[in-house]
Amino acid sequence: MANVAVPEKTLEHWASQYLLYRYRSKVALWWPVAGQDIDIAWLPNRPGKAVQIELKTVTVSGAGLQDVKVDLGQLWEYSHLPPSQQPFYAFPRPDWTGELAAEARRHRIPVTDLAFSRSGPGWWFADWMVVLTTAQVARVLATDLARHGSRSRKASKRLVRYDFTHGSTPIITWSNGKSPSPRPLPWRQFWDTIQNCGQVGWPQLIRLPYQYLTTTAHYSADQVRGLLRTAANDAELRGADLITLVPDADGGFQVAPEDTVNLAPDFGSAEPEDGIEDHRQLVYLDANAMSGT
Repeated sequence: MANVAVPEKTLEHWASQYLLYRYRSKVALWWPVAGQDIDIAWLPNRPGKAVQIELKTVTVSGAGLQDVKVDLGQLWEYSHLPPSQQPFYAFPRPDWTGELAAEARRHRIPVTDLAFSRSGPGWWFADWMVVLTTAQVARVLATDLARHGSRSRKASKRLVRYDFTHGSTPIITWSNGKSPSPRPLPWRQFWDTIQNCGQVGWPQLIRLPYQYLTTTAHYSADQVRGLLRTAANDAELRGADLITLVPDADGGFQVAPEDTVNLAPDFGSAEPEDGIEDHRQLVYLDANAMSGT
């Protein structure tokens, strides 16, 4: 049986440590159960934004081979969420072969130190994690996903293979033979981009005081960025009623159809019968985290 190179639960904890260290008290975290939508009641009553991260590991699939695998039922379910609620997929882009603990031990580095930058360049987990949107993952696996066609889990497919059999620089092969466009973002660059309102169409929920919003149907990314920065410094509006903005089809944002975010389709029971867990993390960044205050 193939072994994972690093346990997904470990990646979850390392991701949490990274976010708490980077943002301190300006970030709030939650782990929804499988099949559960974002509930506004979970979120702090402060201006900011929410994104979700699904963490995947790499599997040792043979001598010099590392595979990232995705459960098709889970991907199908995520793909049917409203765009604003779809998670990002974060997974390793390894520069090692075999299991990570053994590789770290060989270099006399405690594997638990890889959660921190003190482990050194290239070893720190933030140096080798990358991020794609659900839509990008679904495009890579489009044929398999269409054939699967349901939320039924335990059917996994390889998203990408890292082949070290020809040298220390891996040959990277995606399931559909094409590199995703845009390319996967390195972990730290991803959070830099999120702080700056993300890329066009990225899934995110923006929460702003209702006093800031007009009857305008469309808000550009620049407008939203400015409103978040203003909200970060507006102590008078702390605790004010908040309105949710979601990405629209024009590359900007619009007010959510209703001021609840339980907009996902009904998939039935929240827990899949097969017991396959999500490794999905809800991250809420205060407006202060995006303003640098």
